[in-house]
Amino acid sequence: LTALVTHGAVIRAVLQQVLRALGGRGRVIIGDSPLQTTDFDRAIEATGLRAVVEEARRTSAVDIQLLDFRKVVREAAGDPAGYVEFDLAGDSALAALGSDSERFRVSNYEAADTQRYHQAASHRYVIARSVLDADVIVNLPKLKTHCKVGVTLGLKNFVGTVGRKQCLAHHREGGAGQGGDEYPGRSQLKRWSEQLERRIDGAPAGSLLEALKLAYRINERLIRTLGINPVRDGGWHGNDTCWRMTLDLVRIARYGRSDGTLADTPQRPILTILDGIMAGEGEGPLEAVARPTGVLIGGLNPVQVDRAAARFMGFDPERIPLLHAALALARWPLADRDADDIRFNGEAVALSGLDRLRTGPPFAPPFGWVGHMEASHGRA
Repeated sequence: LTALVTHGAVIRAVLQQVLRALGGRGRVIIGDSPLQTTDFDRAIEATGLRAVVEEARRTSAVDIQLLDFRKVVREAAGDPAGYVEFDLAGDSALAALGSDSERFRVSNYEAADTQRYHQAASHRYVIARSVLDADVIVNLPKLKTHCKVGVTLGLKNFVGTVGRKQCLAHHREGGAGQGGDEYPGRSQLKRWSEQLERRIDGAPAGSLLEALKLAYRINERLIRTLGINPVRDGGWHGNDTCWRMTLDLVRIARYGRSDGTLADTPQRPILTILDGIMAGEGEGPLEAVARPTGVLIGGLNPVQVDRAAARFMGFDPERIPLLHAALALARWPLADRDADDIRFNGEAVALSGLDRLRTGPPFAPPFGWVGHMEASHGRA
């Protein structure tokens, strides 16, 4: 768990500084939109976050809220401030994929649910209003790898602002040889698994559901027995969808207004502090292996923070579409200065030299990214 989520001790330290700056006035909202299967109460208990918030409430007059931003999860109340829908339309980073929107998929959700949010000329996202009401966003992600976008750092963490997971576009159905980006090449067995998964997601309890699950297990065993490449669900370097969705969400967080429009100028500063005290490598985000580094990496621009962190991990930002494309956004840009002008304690440090600050070998990339994100000069 310590390699997967930001530790409560890090949040406590940041919260103490925020409360000190507020001087007894204002309001603090700590919120997230975790994986749909996450039990929020158990999660905040396990990470120590509940105890952190309770302690802060006893010692401060500031209103401190702890919220699960998911709109529909069992009995979750969601964001009490409500939600705002944004349509980035042709300005969405997903717009370049054109008619492929009908292929957009999110695991564990029916395709029709996602297609309601993403069409050829419309790309809509449902965002927790509390995020948009904030004067300042303090972004506290974990430092780790990610099978769909390479790394999950400051930028990818903004998936935690959505109210409906159905509006996310994680990949496009099918293999690269079939017009999608879910996995390399083509595989009929994988296609069958995809189809069975969709039937299972929409099937009511009963004999049909059990038969579908049995068929799925048999098909998966065949895939393993035949030694077919295990990559699926967009978990590889050829995923050309997930990074685009991520950049849309960050632009909304930076420029979004509570009426569902984006302003021409940033609406709130974003302070990002990466928890790398115990980082994660390998099959992140959910199966990352703990990697102790003892570092915190922070800054006022999430693009700069992520590019610096990637180099520290031993990866090349130019080989990771999320970090490379973040520099090229013409409208609602995310890098407002030279993204590689990195300074530590006031001293300029070349981006290419950041991996020298790391103790030990480069981070292990996810399986589907091996050979496609490493820095050429990374140490063995």
